[in-house]
Amino acid sequence: MFKIYLEIVKPKIVIGNIILIIGSFLFASRHSVDVWLLTYTILGGSFIIASACVLNNLIDRDIDQKMIRTKNRVLSRNIISFKYALIFAIFLSVLGCLILIYLVNYLSMIVSIFGFLVYVVLYTCIYKRRSIYSTFIGSFSGSTPSTIGYVAVTNQIDLCAILLFIILIFWQMSHFYAISIFRKTDYQNANIPLFSVVKGILITQKHIFFYIFCFTVCSSLLTFLGYLSYIFLFLSSIIHLTWLFLSYCNVSKKYYQINAYQLFFYSIIVICIFNFLIAIDKYF
Repeated sequence: MFKIYLEIVKPKIVIGNIILIIGSFLFASRHSVDVWLLTYTILGGSFIIASACVLNNLIDRDIDQKMIRTKNRVLSRNIISFKYALIFAIFLSVLGCLILIYLVNYLSMIVSIFGFLVYVVLYTCIYKRRSIYSTFIGSFSGSTPSTIGYVAVTNQIDLCAILLFIILIFWQMSHFYAISIFRKTDYQNANIPLFSVVKGILITQKHIFFYIFCFTVCSSLLTFLGYLSYIFLFLSSIIHLTWLFLSYCNVSKKYYQINAYQLFFYSIIVICIFNFLIAIDKYF
């Protein structure tokens, strides 16, 4: 039973968001890391993110049944009842909020709730089935974990927090547009009007290049504005420019699904290295 409930929280997504929380937390902490505060931030943020994932699974269970990638999910097969899954989601969100309020700070809880509402209400309930720009709306939610980690330490929304948020939006768009290309058939079967489905592969590839370019430029601003070192700029530029070059080379190629998967896989490497570099920059 534990395994079943673990599956509906989408553990891979939760782990990915934990990486964002840790990276920005350590970056904001600089030379003084409060391990307990980091632990509480990870727990509180993760519970709220997991709750959002459960609700996403609940709301999308009808379209998940139409997609090869998702048709075997627990809720798609009705292994868990709607009521128990909903109770589980509410329990996770309340627990997460309590941890952030009492053991971290109010601002981290507010940012977490913002991401939760964007993902569950705006993205899942409203835009996913209606608009080609649903991915853009969803990117605002996917960018909040970095802000959560940052404000857990600083307890303020400053220019750096905003810049981290924007950087992650550009990464999210590149990452998910790549997914939308190699999973295009699935989304067509589920009648989801993603950008790649409506506008086509070529223009989506061009948009990926644009978003990676913006991600690269905005990341460099962390150095030019004095938040990170030039060593970070040098090392990150190698990774980011490689990603940009791969994106450029993949535009209009014949085997677009394979190419899109390569960009998707590389995007995971990029974001892991990005968070690692901002976390250890204080030692440069």
